[in-house]
Amino acid sequence: MNTPAYVYDKNRILGNIQKLKNAFPQFAILYSIKANPYPPLVHCIASQNIGADAASKNEVLLARAEGTAPDQIYYSGPGKTGIDLTETIDHCVLIADSFHELELINRIAEERGIVQEAGIRINPNFTMNGTPGTPGKFGIDEELCTKDAFAAYPAVRITGIHVHVQSQELDWEKIARYYENVFSLAVRIQQEIGHPLTFINFGSGIGVPYQEADASVNLAALGKRAAELVTIYRPQISAKLLIESGRFLVCEAGTYITEVLDIKRSRGKTYLIVAGGLNGFFRPAISAFAGDGHAAAEPLFTARDAWRITSDATTPETEVVDIVGNLCTASDILAENIRLPRAAVGDRITFTHAGSYACTLSPQLFGSQKKPEEVLLSPDILSH
Repeated sequence: MNTPAYVYDKNRILGNIQKLKNAFPQFAILYSIKANPYPPLVHCIASQNIGADAASKNEVLLARAEGTAPDQIYYSGPGKTGIDLTETIDHCVLIADSFHELELINRIAEERGIVQEAGIRINPNFTMNGTPGTPGKFGIDEELCTKDAFAAYPAVRITGIHVHVQSQELDWEKIARYYENVFSLAVRIQQEIGHPLTFINFGSGIGVPYQEADASVNLAALGKRAAELVTIYRPQISAKLLIESGRFLVCEAGTYITEVLDIKRSRGKTYLIVAGGLNGFFRPAISAFAGDGHAAAEPLFTARDAWRITSDATTPETEVVDIVGNLCTASDILAENIRLPRAAVGDRITFTHAGSYACTLSPQLFGSQKKPEEVLLSPDILSH
């Protein structure tokens, strides 16, 4: 295998899919394509009857090309244009992110002589922590979602809601309270629009453990509480229930592999110069920039040291090194002052937690270097 490269473990992805299906049998699962849009990986996930959370027109078209049915693709990204909507309207479930988007959908529907079903993304008056809602770029503020407001779009029938307030949460009780708030919001929206919703998208939120002190989300407890909420709200809510997977399916299934190109010792420091630094895997570089205590800024930055770094060097001798890339900038740093086995040119360095927000988040055009390869790996198949 050439380096730099991203290797994705197909069996681990399939196992993670089964974990979510087991925990939430009354919910449909959507794969958040923005986490990793590598086509063979998207196809693998779609083959397991997992729908798609699409954040752009191109993600809608990718999901269709890789086998996802139109009624399983939910297009919810902000800033949709008339062209975006026209080219996707027959290939997905549209979710309007603003009143302007409702206006665009209404115009397209009138031109077609139809009433177009669509969902709305809502910026709710609550957060994952239970505090009041805040201003935001996503969705329509909850208090603005009224019968009179929607009456301005007679060619659009509101059929669903989408709510998402936070990624990467590890506290199952916070997620459960959030689910309850979304159910309550759905009841109110039904009253406003005067007919039952056909879908409720609860968004993402289920995180993965990055650091040693992190504990995985208690899926058994969260699933049990979700089932209780379904029982409580089913007399009022008949809608299809959706959960976005966020990074859960792919993050821990991905490994970034690079190679030591040179070793430089300068005034007491040792630098391992590797292929594909910040232009190969940007998230470690951002972590190197961020100071201790820096607040999470998903998906660019989760936490310091949010991956395990290993080397295939076999020598028992170790040394403290900086891992830096081969770009012509001093900011091309993947790790500082870490202890690894003493390296030689040609040794390979691996980073865990590279399955989500990794390859496509990296500024691969910077320096005109070779782009990383991607591989979907299973015991008997290599898919390039």
